[in-house]
Amino acid sequence: MNDLFLGIHSHVVCINKSDGNEVWRVKLKRANLTNVCYEDNHVYAYAGGHLFCLSAKDGTILWENPLKGLGYSTCIIANAHQSSSVVSSQVAAQQAVAVSGATTASAGDAWD
Repeated sequence: MNDLFLGIHSHVVCINKSDGNEVWRVKLKRANLTNVCYEDNHVYAYAGGHLFCLSAKDGTILWENPLKGLGYSTCIIANAHQSSSVVSSQVAAQQAVAVSGATTASAGDAWD
């Protein structure tokens, strides 16, 4: 596979690993953190409280699940082929985002 999938600023972006060029880009729900996971020619992405399944070929959204009743918190996506170190790094990244958001809110409160 020559594609790299990024979850960034409410988007999923497919990058060609050989030349770094963007292959496709899809905007999802607004979110601070967009998680992605690739499996069997599909990209699964979580953004804004929703889970999406995209075609890895062209980014077409194949389905969307609003994950009713689970809120808009951060989410970790894992599959059977994913190592525990990848999941651990996702947890650390999400915790860092949560801490920076709390720090920003606290700093903003100091100016009020």
